[in-house]
This record gives sequence, structure tokens and C-alpha cells, in this order.
Amino acid sequence: MINRLKNNTKIKIISFLSAIALWMYVMAVVDPEETRGFEDIPVSISNMSDLNDKNLVIYPDEKLTADVYIKGSLSKVQKVKKEDIHVYGTVEDPIQGKKEVYLKANIPQGVTLEFKHDVLIVNLEKNIKEKRDIKVEVSGNSKKNIDNIELSKNYVDISGPMSLVKEVKSVRANLNVGNETEDFSKKLDLIPLNSDGTKVEGVTLSSSSVTASVELLKEKTVPIRVDLKDNNQDNNTLKNYKLSKDEVTIKGKKENIDKINYIKTKPIDLVDLANGEEKEVSLEIPEGITIDDTSITIKLNETKQLSAEFVYSPEDIMLRNIPANMDNPSIISTGDIQVVVESTEDLSKLNKKDISLYIDLSEAPTENGKYKIKYETTYQFKKINIEPNIVEVE
Repeated sequence: MINRLKNNTKIKIISFLSAIALWMYVMAVVDPEETRGFEDIPVSISNMSDLNDKNLVIYPDEKLTADVYIKGSLSKVQKVKKEDIHVYGTVEDPIQGKKEVYLKANIPQGVTLEFKHDVLIVNLEKNIKEKRDIKVEVSGNSKKNIDNIELSKNYVDISGPMSLVKEVKSVRANLNVGNETEDFSKKLDLIPLNSDGTKVEGVTLSSSSVTASVELLKEKTVPIRVDLKDNNQDNNTLKNYKLSKDEVTIKGKKENIDKINYIKTKPIDLVDLANGEEKEVSLEIPEGITIDDTSITIKLNETKQLSAEFVYSPEDIMLRNIPANMDNPSIISTGDIQVVVESTEDLSKLNKKDISLYIDLSEAPTENGKYKIKYETTYQFKKINIEPNIVEVE
């Protein structure tokens, strides 16, 4: 059995060597004919200069390729690479429309070539150029603060096949201002868009980008002052009122907002607040200034007392600077003296003793010999009424 396997292995080796010898003989002596195919061989147009002279382009700009077969001896065919085959064609009588291109090829010696299809159909279009305005699309948290955008150019030339150029309805530059707070410049890419907002491929822009110089409004937070009609105290305090906000953020050019230290309300009549209801009041907005919220609400603080009334007797009035010729002067009784005060401050803690009534006897009396009652207080009253305010002293 073992001897039989050994004899079989010898036979296999002899057969293998014989096959190699036969193959070498065929390749070296016989060299049979072979056919080989190549796909997607690039096609060049030999008269592109004629198309350019007539301002024509091939569109759709498909990749022009051809499929070919080469024939020849096996040794020759095996040496040919795809890069060794050069296919070209000429557009005869180039005008707009569909034209036939008859293909030819340059190939290595020793082989022949056949085309799978020896004619290509191309479409010729006019190459045109048109202007389009540049539109800036702004995004980012600071876009509301933009004062002005200056572009390095306001339009761009679009060139390419006529059908594509006509498809371009706008050229957009996307500007993201983010959280910028200072003026800045930024380079923006330009995108040709159709009516649906989709980018149009296959056209050429005279500039691929534009520089945008962005000026931002400056911001400043200032207090709100309530302007009360007939308020002679210049509204030094707001503690008598409940405002929806005490401050407001203004925006504008630096030279404008630097002049603003506060924003006033439109004049408010105290009578309008007497019923305790909230009242909406507009803000006085200076020229060149913008404010997001142009009005606030104001309400009289119901816990504040803005008026008070006290009754004084003649004995409560002090006599000051008594002349030497007056011996124990006194006020001739005319009954009680009523004092009514009004203020923009809280008077809930005001007592009678906080208002001192007096008569200055060093001053000359009136024509009928009476003296004016005066007062002293640490409070600032909007109004005080003393009745009677003139009395007789003897």
C-alpha cells in the first residue's frame, strides 16, 4: 500500500512539471491572442478651445468616459494598463444643444481597440455671468444688538452654464454673532442658493467670501425715575411706589448712551394712583436709544401714608425773638390751628411734635398788626397748609 502511494506522488510531480513546461512553451512560442476590457476610460474633448471661444460649456458636466476592449497577443495585452489608453473626441460645429462626439483612441503598439459605444452625446450650453446681491443671514444671542453691518462688497458675479446661473436666486453669507459685545470683523463664506434655499452646485463665484464689519449697540443699565406732576422734590426717592422694575437696559451708540444716567417715565398724576390700582406708564426714550421694554407699571404703595393732619392750640405756638418793649406777649385766642401736610415720603411715623409752630416777633407784623405762623421740621413735605396761618399777638 505504501509503495503504491509513493508511486502516485511521483506521477503527480511529473504531471505538474510537464504542465509547466507546456505552458512555458505556449507562452514563448505560440503566444495566443487575448481580449481584455477596460471600463470608465476618461474622454478628453480635443477642441475645447473652440467651445471656449464660443462661450460654450458642456452641461450637465458629467464625467465623460468610455468602455473599450483591446485585442492582441497575450504577452502584449497583459502589458497594457488603463493609463496607457487615451480616448478623445471632437465636437463638430459646436452650438447650443445636443451634439455627437465621435471617439478615437491612442493605444500602445501591438494591440487593437474597439469601443463598446464609439459615440457620446453631450449637451452644450452658453456660459454666462450675472450679478447677485449678497444677503446676510444673522444668528446668535447678540443679533438684536447689531447696529450696522458693512460688507467689503455688496454683490458677486455668478458664472457657469446658463441653466445653473438662472437657478441662483440669491447669494447668502451666514453671520453668527454669538455673544459678542464689541464691534468686530469676520470673514464669511458665500453660498449660491436656489428658490428653495438649496445650494446650487456647478457655478463659480467671483469671490468665495466676503468680510463683514459689524457694529454693535452698546448696553448700559440705568435707574428709572418717576416723573410726578407738580413734584418739586425732583423725585429723589421711589420708596413710595411699587414699580415693575427699578432699572432698565438701554442700547445705542456709545456717544449716545454715555450721556444717559437715568430714564424718566412720562409724567404721572398722583390722582391717577389714588385708587391703589396698577397703572402702565410709558418711558421717555431719548433719540438714538432703544429699550426692549418701553413701559413699566407703577402702583402706589398701600402701606405708605402720604398725608397727615394735626390740631394745635395757641399755647402750642412758640414765640421767638421777643422784643424788649413787649412784656409777656401772647396770642389772642382764635380757636384751634389746623395743620395739614402732604408728602411723597411715608408719613406713618410723623407725630405732632415733629412739626414745631412758631412766630418770629423780630419780624415786622402785617398791616393789621398780625404775625405769620411758621414751622420747623426734619421732614420734607410736598405741601403744608396752616389754617389760620396769621394770628394777632398782644
